[in-house]
This record gives sequence, structure tokens and C-alpha cells, in this order.
Amino acid sequence: MQAVDPAPKSAEPSEPVKANPRLEAGEQLLKQGKHKEAIVEFEAALKADPSSQPAALGLRSAQKKMKEEREKTVQNLIQFNENGLQFYNREEYLRAGLAWKEALELFRSQNDPTMERELPFRIDEITTHLDQLIRILVDKGILLYRQGELQNAVYAWQDVLIVEPEHAEAKDYIHKARVKMETLETFSSPPSSP
Repeated sequence: MQAVDPAPKSAEPSEPVKANPRLEAGEQLLKQGKHKEAIVEFEAALKADPSSQPAALGLRSAQKKMKEEREKTVQNLIQFNENGLQFYNREEYLRAGLAWKEALELFRSQNDPTMERELPFRIDEITTHLDQLIRILVDKGILLYRQGELQNAVYAWQDVLIVEPEHAEAKDYIHKARVKMETLETFSSPPSSP
């Protein structure tokens, strides 16, 4: 008895399905959370094959995720600004400065100046707030220095450097205060016996 092949063989060999490398790249980028780059790849895949459903679905998915990320970023920027204002009004200047600094860093990291149109404030307002805050802290340090509270003056200027690490005026004042503290310590210590 002869074995019967249950599946009849097709007379014509089937053509292998060609993989679209742009589609595969788009899917990989989408998995990695690189939505902007994924959109470019899906668009290229659609250009090569306008009827590609996976490319169309991938493109819509990447666009949706990019829109969601943008909305989340806008909300975070609004929240950082509001936190900065609240801390500032409570005279918690360091916390205000850190909130505004984080807002500026987040905005700059987006590399998209059009995002500012979606904010209820201008980004330069945050810069202005930071400048005012830094001036308050520098002036506070100066007042404390004049009152002889050298260590507290240094703390105020160190807060400036936390917000703006390269602030030359604060660095200079800290140096002067430390020199003065060392001088006062030298004069106030009892002479050593020979």
C-alpha cells in the first residue's frame, strides 16, 4: 500500500514574501520608544508599498505615542513652572530654582521651539524668574556677610551654585567669605606655646 500525501502540492511554487527593511526598522524603533524616527521609517515603508497595512498601523501608532509624549511633556512643564512659583512665594528659593531649572532643561531637551505655543507662559518668563531668584540669594548672602554671619552667607551663595553652577559672583563671594573666616579663626585662636 502506498502512502498518500494528505496535502496536495500546488503546481506553482509560491513566491517568498519580501520583508520590508524600513517596516522592520520602524517596528524596532517603535519598541525602543523612538517615535519620531519610527515615523520616518514607516513613512518610507508606505512610500515603497502604499498598501502595507502593517506600515500604516505602525505609522498611526507612532504618531499617537508621539502626541501623547508631547502632551505629557507640556503638562510636566506647566507643573514645574507652577511648583517654582509656589516655592518662590513661600520663599523656598532653592526649591523654586530647582523646579524652574528642571523646566528649562526639559524644554531644551525637546529641541522643539514650537512646543512653547502650547504653554500658558513663555519660556523666557522662567529665565526671568530664575534671574530674580538668583539675585535674591546673592543679595541675601551679601546681607548676611555684612552682619557677620559668614557661614550662612556661604550657604546662600552655595544655593546659587546649585541652581547655576557657573555663577561667577557667587563663587567669588564664597571665596572671600572663606578667606575671612580663616583669618578670623587665626586671630581668635589662642597662641600656641613654644
